[in-house]
Amino acid sequence: MKCTVIGIQNVNYTSKRTGQPVSGVSLHCSFPDMNTKGEAVEKFFISDNLHIDLRDIVPGDSVEIAFNYRGGVCDVAPSLTEH
Repeated sequence: MKCTVIGIQNVNYTSKRTGQPVSGVSLHCSFPDMNTKGEAVEKFFISDNLHIDLRDIVPGDSVEIAFNYRGGVCDVAPSLTEH
């Protein structure tokens, strides 16, 4: 899924459900959607456990987000073309 990063939020807390630490980054993104006038927005959590280097991603960048079969993010890469 190609989208534009509009915000980056660091995430670091202990899960109340599992008691395990949760850390990563939430990417707030906008993207075209045929059912939306203008752009749709969504927040995608990228766990530190995925070891995806997001240091060079800044608001305004276009990125390509890939999802696993359960719908979770499995990869984020800079998009080579504008959307």
